[in-house]
Amino acid sequence: MHSAWLTPPYVFLWVPQLCALAFLALIVRFDRRSLWSGFALFVLIMTVGVTAACLFVDTMDLVPSQWIRTVMLWIGLLAAAVIAAFPVLLGVFLTAEGCRLLRREGVSPANCLSLAAGLFVLLDLTLIPYLASLVRNAAVTWLFALASACVLFFSAQLAIYCLSAFVNLVHVGKPRGLRQIVVLGSGIFGTAVPPLLGNRIRKGIQLQHDAPHAVLILSGGQGPGEDIPEGRAMMAWALEHGADPSRTIAEERSRNTEENLAYSARLFPDPTGKTAIVSTRYHVLCALLAPLWLTALADVA
Repeated sequence: MHSAWLTPPYVFLWVPQLCALAFLALIVRFDRRSLWSGFALFVLIMTVGVTAACLFVDTMDLVPSQWIRTVMLWIGLLAAAVIAAFPVLLGVFLTAEGCRLLRREGVSPANCLSLAAGLFVLLDLTLIPYLASLVRNAAVTWLFALASACVLFFSAQLAIYCLSAFVNLVHVGKPRGLRQIVVLGSGIFGTAVPPLLGNRIRKGIQLQHDAPHAVLILSGGQGPGEDIPEGRAMMAWALEHGADPSRTIAEERSRNTEENLAYSARLFPDPTGKTAIVSTRYHVLCALLAPLWLTALADVA
């Protein structure tokens, strides 16, 4: 490493990332479920990126090989391109996820949110700027600036949210010592369990098989268009797919995520024991708001 990097003013570039790393370690240690974990990781990534860019520029002349310098340059350009293209990638991702959700779960206002958000982001990056350039009006320019600010804010929020989910979904090895496993319900069609919910239940069954003393709790009440409570349909599906009947319980009263957790907690055989929540990626935020006795989070694609 260039010796100058250990002397002022360069040494101050290391201070922000060391602070961000310490902050992230504290958050993960004491309360990883909050969005502060994603914010800390976001700041750490940004500070590491700035430091790496400065190091790259400062040491380029010290690299003897031309092809190594070329590779380093392309890596830097690729990283910059990914950062610049993040809003586009966000729009494409939300649109694709929205289409996948509609195809799997059917059309409903809630299922259309991801698709609508993705289309809004893509329109703000493509059609809206073009229309704003054609209509030279202060009000139109102001609306375009407002829409762009919303996209930027939404992108930052989603980045922090995704990083928080990543921090909470990464576990080293299999969860050990689980005492209860809660599978959060979602909509069913009459009495049929849709594929997305089936994936959640399948993950819960897998965790149950890995934890011989854990109770599997399938949580969900009865909503509009559902012939039976979700918990009952989920339990029937789970038993058909290999769940242990002696360690499987249905919770049939809840109407939202908070009630899922509250009513399921009353069924815990060991309220102080380790608990896993099984949900999908887009539902992680609700699970992150769970009470402090929830100590593990499982995810299915």
